[in-house]
Amino acid sequence: MTTRPAPLPAPHRAPWPRWLPTAAGVVLTLVTTFGPSELSRSGWTTVPSVLVIAGCVAAIVLRRRFPRSAALAAVALAALGILIDAPIVTVMLTVLITLFSAAAHTGRRVTIVLALVAALVLSVTAWFFLFGQWNDARTVIQVVGLIGFAAAAGDATRSRREFIATITERARRAEETKEAEAQRRVAEERLRIARDLHDVMAHQIAVINLHASVAAQALHDRPDDAERSLATVREAARTVLSEIGSLLTVLRAGDVGAASVGSSATSSPVPGLGELDTLLEEFERSGLQVEVRSSGSLSDISPPVDIVAYRVVQEALTNAQKHGSDGSALLHLERRAEGLEIIVVNSVASGTHSTTGDGNGHGLIGVRERVASVGGRLETTIRPGPVHRFTVWLPIEPEGPAR
Repeated sequence: MTTRPAPLPAPHRAPWPRWLPTAAGVVLTLVTTFGPSELSRSGWTTVPSVLVIAGCVAAIVLRRRFPRSAALAAVALAALGILIDAPIVTVMLTVLITLFSAAAHTGRRVTIVLALVAALVLSVTAWFFLFGQWNDARTVIQVVGLIGFAAAAGDATRSRREFIATITERARRAEETKEAEAQRRVAEERLRIARDLHDVMAHQIAVINLHASVAAQALHDRPDDAERSLATVREAARTVLSEIGSLLTVLRAGDVGAASVGSSATSSPVPGLGELDTLLEEFERSGLQVEVRSSGSLSDISPPVDIVAYRVVQEALTNAQKHGSDGSALLHLERRAEGLEIIVVNSVASGTHSTTGDGNGHGLIGVRERVASVGGRLETTIRPGPVHRFTVWLPIEPEGPAR
């Protein structure tokens, strides 16, 4: 399994200090207040004007913490400044800065309400209380235009920030989903390897164990039987080594070399019900007599289901050989219109009920996974006798991704 190198982090530009826009707004407010065009005015030096200017500075400083309150206070200060002849540029600039900040940090509905309130209050105030060149329709147009621009710019800033946050969250979730998918694939691959190892080794190991016991018992009294059992053990061990070598070759080659592995591997092709006779002969040589009852044609079963059916029969007969009490089993294959039913029945000795009936063995777990992968059903029961009944139903075509 290869590990991809971690992606290089994207270049990150350091954000502006949070205090910088506030300081710029305060400086701009003071410059417009004490600029040459305002120094010639007499109104700004009065105590009310100084208080209005101080309030404007406070509104700019507090606009991030209290965006709506700061915007409303700026509108009120601007209207008051117009009435007392305070520097008009200063109070209007304060309104624009606080309204922009409110639009950037609140919802669109709040922004619209604040903009309408500011436009209405300041337009009416400017229309009736500003003198000279301001006292005409252009005053209203200028005030409304500036307020609308500030609100729109702030709303656009908020929308862009939310868009970036949404894209970032989607990227994070996509990365988490990719990681979860990779972990799921690793878990599935582990299960597949476990099933393959069990399929390759379980039957042959059972054969080795059985015939090794027979050889040990017959070594002195029946040397011919012991020799035949040891020959069977040797053949089973050779088969296990060959199958494990082929499996390791496939695992190391992966998907890229699958074609070459298929031609060079020493094992036989993927087994199916067509090799059922060979499988039954192996069990008979191992001492398990299998009675087969079959009805219907098995030739039109899809390859994934065919493989699962073979593995089901192999596991069921292996359990019958390991846990059976009389060395015999009944295999019933019934082909129906909607699917294939496989039934394996064998007698079991008392005390082996939990071993064969609860389905907690590694082999039965693997069979359940294989059966579920094609949409089938598995049932294991212990009946009076005691008799173990192994029943599987498989569809003709897989109803899920077979693995």
